Amino acid sequence: MNIFRGETEHSWIHLSEIEAEKIELWNAAFTKTGIDRNNATLPFRLVEIQRQEQLNKEKSLIVVAKEEVDSFSKTISNPHLIIFANLNGVALAFTGPENIVNILESVNVGMGTSFALEHAGINAISLSMQLDALVAVQGLEHSMTFFSKWNCMCSPIKLGNELRGFLNISVSLTENLSFVASLLKRLISDIESRLMLADPMSKQALIYEHFDLFSLTKREKEIAFGWLQNQSALQISLALGITEAHA
Repeated sequence: MNIFRGETEHSWIHLSEIEAEKIELWNAAFTKTGIDRNNATLPFRLVEIQRQEQLNKEKSLIVVAKEEVDSFSKTISNPHLIIFANLNGVALAFTGPENIVNILESVNVGMGTSFALEHAGINAISLSMQLDALVAVQGLEHSMTFFSKWNCMCSPIKLGNELRGFLNISVSLTENLSFVASLLKRLISDIESRLMLADPMSKQALIYEHFDLFSLTKREKEIAFGWLQNQSALQISLALGITEAHA
């Protein structure tokens, strides 16, 4: 389905760079499902109640991802589609020109559609799930002809070492992958930074890293962090078990 009207060194994994044996295994696993590679639609989509459950489960992450992606999408003039998928490869947010989103919805592709290997074969989301890396899949490299007019790149979203989901950008075959990769990296960086700042433990770890620039002791870091949280000297002293004069 065409919903959209050569690199040297790169920082992503291209399907052509993966061992043929792995690709054969992935394609074999998809073939066993019996799904027709020439299907005009993607076959697996969560029912409404399941979609809502997933949205509620990932609500905070989806809010952050959609705010960043929606703002970013407005700056892109060329046809594109940005998909946020959960750890199972299920799309929980779509962003792009309205006509593209509507066309996809008409063929049962939208929130709740699975891009996992067992449901959609090799595509950028399923490949990123397999490799835990920034990847690219182009045109006929996809298992399903549904994607044959797409250039796709996908990357994991992480909070520290914790995998939180996947972000995919799909564009026409004429778009340069290096440019798409730079856009995707920027988006991922912005989303991960916001997630870190919203997470108390991650926020503290990030601030402590900055404290290292000033060679502060562990106790000095704890006191400084308390001050940054607008805690009083009394609150800090009680929390750390020190006298108020030292806080």
